[in-house]
Amino acid sequence: MDLRSKKTIAILVGGAVVVAIVAGLAVYLATNSANDEAQRRATAAEEELASLLASASAGTTTSVETSVPPIAEEASETVDPTAEDGKFFTYITKVIDKNGGTYVTLDYAEFLTGKKAADAAAAAGAESPPPNDFFISNVNPKLREFPVDTAIKVTLTSTSDGVRPEGYTVPFGDFQDYFNKVKAGPTVKGQPFWVTITNGTITKIAEQYLP
Repeated sequence: MDLRSKKTIAILVGGAVVVAIVAGLAVYLATNSANDEAQRRATAAEEELASLLASASAGTTTSVETSVPPIAEEASETVDPTAEDGKFFTYITKVIDKNGGTYVTLDYAEFLTGKKAADAAAAAGAESPPPNDFFISNVNPKLREFPVDTAIKVTLTSTSDGVRPEGYTVPFGDFQDYFNKVKAGPTVKGQPFWVTITNGTITKIAEQYLP
């Protein structure tokens, strides 16, 4: 092989190497450009997703806050879930018909006698021992509402013209009318009563005679 042929081959090989290098460089640059573009798009997508999540979170919070109902102002007049059956000394503050039944609202108090009455009267700054040896303590303002069995008879001591210490009975309907002043009769509102509750329902009402 002559010198000219060798030079020709060298030139061809060199050219091929250059072409290969250029091609590899082009592929490298294209790959890096694609990677950069992919990275840019991924970053943009992450930012958009974060924005959407933040908006969704804010929307959910607002919905929950606006759906919370206001607290009832007269919650103390609802049925006390911890109330126990038994006989209680009370003042009756309300007798109403609602929800297909009749309900009585009670204000629990204490009817004290003897030493307990004297001590309570002294603590309250009242005459001690108290007159007639009894003292009514009513320091808890909480009210309780119960359904009542309207078939019962109510024992009263108040009459239209005075009192009847031995007591007498009237149908609950008459008592309700007296209490709400629908019917003429004794003044029973403001008088103390003994109320019996059975299975969450008022089954007996008897006025406490006060001399």
